[in-house]
Amino acid sequence: MQKFSKYFSWFVILLYFVLGVYVLVSPRFQYLSKEVKIIFAIFLFLYGGFRMARLWTKTRENNGE
Repeated sequence: MQKFSKYFSWFVILLYFVLGVYVLVSPRFQYLSKEVKIIFAIFLFLYGGFRMARLWTKTRENNGE
């Protein structure tokens, strides 16, 4: 079960990065200004990076035990 949780966490992290790129390049968000799209995409990238760092430190702690 712990292996599933690890893979799911990586999937969610990847989803944040893909969603950030999608917000930047998709014509679906034309109604938003360029600045708002960039700010929202940066937020998604940073949150994905934060989750990745948390997962990485958690994995390192578990391997150290």
